[in-house]
Amino acid sequence: MNDSDLDAILRQMAAEHRPQLPSPGLLWFRAQIAQKARQKERIERPLAVMRGLAGLTCAVLLLVFVASDWAEIQDAMDHRNWFLLQMLLLTVTASLASGAMLLWSPRKR
Repeated sequence: MNDSDLDAILRQMAAEHRPQLPSPGLLWFRAQIAQKARQKERIERPLAVMRGLAGLTCAVLLLVFVASDWAEIQDAMDHRNWFLLQMLLLTVTASLASGAMLLWSPRKR
């Protein structure tokens, strides 16, 4: 088989091919699904904003509390108070975990 035979076969197949459009019912069904998905996103948008604001507020409050007690924290670290260090590490870990949960919401998974 050479190139001209292959071209002839391809042209014949293209001439015989009749593309089939999906049924109007299927098009309507797909449009309804797309419309409901857009409505769901529009409804859930304020919840996502509130979740982000709540996370930001908690992070700011944590920073304010740590900054206001920074002298006491440094004093406790100087006196080798390891319980405070463990609590500080636990707080930072919990803050990072909650931030990760906010970033990777169920809609994005």
